[in-house]
Amino acid sequence: MQELWTKGEVGMKAYVVSDREGYSEWIVVVFAESRGKAVAAALGTDEFPSADWSYTELRAIRKPEFDKHYRGNWRMDWDNPNDRLAMVRDGGYYCNEDAFGPDYCAKCSGKDYCSRYEEYLDEEVETDG
Repeated sequence: MQELWTKGEVGMKAYVVSDREGYSEWIVVVFAESRGKAVAAALGTDEFPSADWSYTELRAIRKPEFDKHYRGNWRMDWDNPNDRLAMVRDGGYYCNEDAFGPDYCAKCSGKDYCSRYEEYLDEEVETDG
């Protein structure tokens, strides 16, 4: 992956890569010099394994609101609390059903900005009551 970008390069732009047809619930936020390089970077990640996806099945949408979060890493990592906070607060992203509930929501760095956190709290009240 290193040949696609240079660490600390000023021209890095944020892109959200997803599948063109909307079959996958996964996205990946990558930093690249162009839309094509963003797709190439996303291909082979855990979200889009190259064995399951081809270059033409993915699309990259420019997200300038994430540009400020470029810190030399080629992608934002949902498991990094700072990246998660930025993705929830600045992008409106939230967890899928597998990561929704008491084991995740109460500890989430983005809970104060999450559109689903109130839903989690409502479920907690129903369960306790």
